[in-house]
Amino acid sequence: MTNRIPNPSVRRAGLLAPIYHQESGIPPVPLLLEARRIRFAARLKSLDLAHPLAQRTAPTPIVRAIKRSCQVRGGGFKTRLERTALLLPDCPRPTLIQASDTAAAALQTKNKDESAADFLKWLEGISPDELVVYSDGSQLPGGATGYGYVVHQNSVTICEGSGRLGPAEVLDAEAAGALEGLRAAVNIPDASDNPIVVCLDNLAAATCLRGTASDSSQSAFIKFQEIAAAHGSIHVRWIPGHTDIPGNEQADSLAKAGCALPEPPDAKPTLAYIRRVAKKQAKEAFQAWWQEHMPEKYKELKLEATTGCPKELSIPRPAFHHLLAARSSHGDFADYHERFNHVGARITCSCGRRKTPDHLFYCRKVGPRHRMRLTPSPAAAINQAVGRDFDKFIQMAKASSFFSRICMPSPLNGEW
Repeated sequence: MTNRIPNPSVRRAGLLAPIYHQESGIPPVPLLLEARRIRFAARLKSLDLAHPLAQRTAPTPIVRAIKRSCQVRGGGFKTRLERTALLLPDCPRPTLIQASDTAAAALQTKNKDESAADFLKWLEGISPDELVVYSDGSQLPGGATGYGYVVHQNSVTICEGSGRLGPAEVLDAEAAGALEGLRAAVNIPDASDNPIVVCLDNLAAATCLRGTASDSSQSAFIKFQEIAAAHGSIHVRWIPGHTDIPGNEQADSLAKAGCALPEPPDAKPTLAYIRRVAKKQAKEAFQAWWQEHMPEKYKELKLEATTGCPKELSIPRPAFHHLLAARSSHGDFADYHERFNHVGARITCSCGRRKTPDHLFYCRKVGPRHRMRLTPSPAAAINQAVGRDFDKFIQMAKASSFFSRICMPSPLNGEW
């Protein structure tokens, strides 16, 4: 068996692999598999307790009549399924319920301004005895989630409240706020027979309150529906947020105040929070991998890795080709051709200068009206134009016909 020296072009292509992952928005296969594993762990948390996979990942119950050492399965060995379930913390499991097939009227039929005007007009014509509950959920940038509610009767505040949730999302806070607001309205003395209208500005939460409960905070949605059914005269109405509706603005302030309260010590994360953590972990893993494998050239461009579709993929392929070449320095450039000894390659531009990745910004044949101001410094301006503001590079090359008339590509032949 003979040792073969890899082809230089193949070796260089291996060094460019991180660039391909970053530019396409597709992480390496190990990261993709780990991301799918984490998403499957989130899926396991959403299964009903009667599901076979939920039973297989449930902790073994401790029977006090039997020695504890004899109750550990397989000497403490955990299966691959059990190890996957441990990737994410436990949360309240939803139950398998029958989906609601009742056809309900649409909650939103007009734009925000028209909906706000209709609501204020409706508010003026309701009975003085009717109770209106405004609820809202809020989440601070740090992740603190809270809810607030206020009960109005004849445009007068009867009661209000706020609270803090554990690790949760805005949808969970909206459900908690609506439930607590309804409880407060039902418990008002001499108001048990009055109609109650619950108003909130989250369309998804309002839909779940009237129909099939969401699997996240499912118990709150179901409890709300039970109270509404027992009362008999409770309606849910969607209102547009941030449209100067007094009750909604008051509930929003209370929800923000609820975020500042201490987190409940025994609060478990919600299913919506678990799902967001699963997505966040996959994204952060790709970003950490990119920071470790990022080529030196890309460090100057300050480009980040994203698991979504990069904006660069929306531009035409010929223009994207020139952009990738300028970013990676692998393309129709003098240094590149000389490194691989490309016979017959054209290493100079029609202006007489050597082809370089940044030659577009210095070529004297590019008209003054197409040039870009290289401020505050040439290097910083070029890195910005080739990196995050790549539209400037694309527009400048297209307007000046740089790659088709000024700096023509090298002829393709059998040598390279």
